[in-house]
Amino acid sequence: MGVPNSQKYTVSKHAAMRIRTRFNIPETKIKIWINRFMNEATFFKNGSDGEKGQKLIYKKDDVLLVLNVESYTVVTAYQYNPINKTDGLSSDVLSLLGPSLKEIAKQQRVTLRDSLDGLMMDLQFDYQAFQSHPKSDKYFENYLAKMGEINKQIDSAKSVIRDIESLKQ
Repeated sequence: MGVPNSQKYTVSKHAAMRIRTRFNIPETKIKIWINRFMNEATFFKNGSDGEKGQKLIYKKDDVLLVLNVESYTVVTAYQYNPINKTDGLSSDVLSLLGPSLKEIAKQQRVTLRDSLDGLMMDLQFDYQAFQSHPKSDKYFENYLAKMGEINKQIDSAKSVIRDIESLKQ
């Protein structure tokens, strides 16, 4: 586990800027962040092998680090999003998927609306009980729990819709 010869790598200006902006790492901590990353990362895949040398990509959690193994340079780092990987799919296939993805997103909105109908009525009943007994821990907890359940449903639906939207791009 880890990047072989990690101590030999230098950080490009581009990589430092990307790490700072994408992961909110202070400039003074970038080298520490990269060292920790390189010690804990696992090989992910080969990158491009162009004029600027062979690239290897290493992964730790949901972050990818691109390394130029010939010049021992950290090229860049970015968030790994497996749902957004359409590599290998032709533009024709992606355009065929587009209408289906739109329908799936629409259906997700309808499903959210349906699940919220009952939850919102339950919330109203829990709120009325809490309003009648404002000092009651039980009614207050029921009200908060119902709000949490509603927020969870909304967040889940938004996440699915965002993933669908990212596939369409």
